[in-house]
Amino acid sequence: MHTDNSELARDRLFSVLGADGFDKGEGSFGLRANYASLTHIGLSYCSSDCPISVSFPEAGFLRQIFLIQGRASYTTPHGSAPIGAWTPIVPARSRLRLDFGQDYRKLTLRIDTSALERTIKALVGDTSDRRLEFSEREPNPSSMSFLRRHVFHLAEELEAFAEEYSPLAKAELERDLLVRFLLAHEHNFSHLLRRETPTAGRSIVERIEAFIEANWHRPIDLDELAKVANVSVRTVFREFVRAGRGSPAQFAKRVRLQRAAELLRSSDNATVTSVALRCGFQNIGRFAADYFRLHGELPSETLRRAQGSS
Repeated sequence: MHTDNSELARDRLFSVLGADGFDKGEGSFGLRANYASLTHIGLSYCSSDCPISVSFPEAGFLRQIFLIQGRASYTTPHGSAPIGAWTPIVPARSRLRLDFGQDYRKLTLRIDTSALERTIKALVGDTSDRRLEFSEREPNPSSMSFLRRHVFHLAEELEAFAEEYSPLAKAELERDLLVRFLLAHEHNFSHLLRRETPTAGRSIVERIEAFIEANWHRPIDLDELAKVANVSVRTVFREFVRAGRGSPAQFAKRVRLQRAAELLRSSDNATVTSVALRCGFQNIGRFAADYFRLHGELPSETLRRAQGSS
């Protein structure tokens, strides 16, 4: 949305972002906003030419705000504070008021709390009924700087390619951000993320690799992989690193690139684009670069050679 109509802006802020209050200050009004919604994550961008205030009711998701430019403050039932590079976590079921000065820009990250809880329990292998609770302490600045860069990178990627991405690609982007968010913030499971656990053995990696190879066309589900190997998600990641495989997602990408090569060599009516999309790659340029790194030639060269020999 890009508008100088404050009533239209109010309507969109209420109907799309769930706001329940909106006021504009003095000056010429102009607002730009964008919102991307995945399954468990929402990411919104907003900028305004004049000061505005927006309030939100209690919700089932937590928020974190990343200021890009200008001055702003936030208010919750616990108090008010200026917004720096990022705010503390605004918990679910908490009212929120945002007051922005002239010429501000910001990103707001929304995450479903139940998705975060499922993700952390899968990572550490926790089967109890313990709830995820975030610490009120300030997070590590280095960890938050890394998370901020990742959030901005995700916003840029969704703006450029969201309409082209398959459900598989979107699910992997979302899972990656959930894990990074949990690593950046302190909570009552943090010590389990840092705790060293006994080596589980190479058979775990082999079982998961075989499962991925048989299900390469599906999104990688961490809980499912952990159940296949009968270990925690954290153990899955650790054993992949120890085995030199990187991560399950990286292994899945290599498998999909191998399948792409097979399709390019064997399909009579194949095109680079159709093969890339079939194998879960939505960005054709990135697919070509990844393919070249693994196979030493561009996918178009593989296809041309296959067509020349038929």
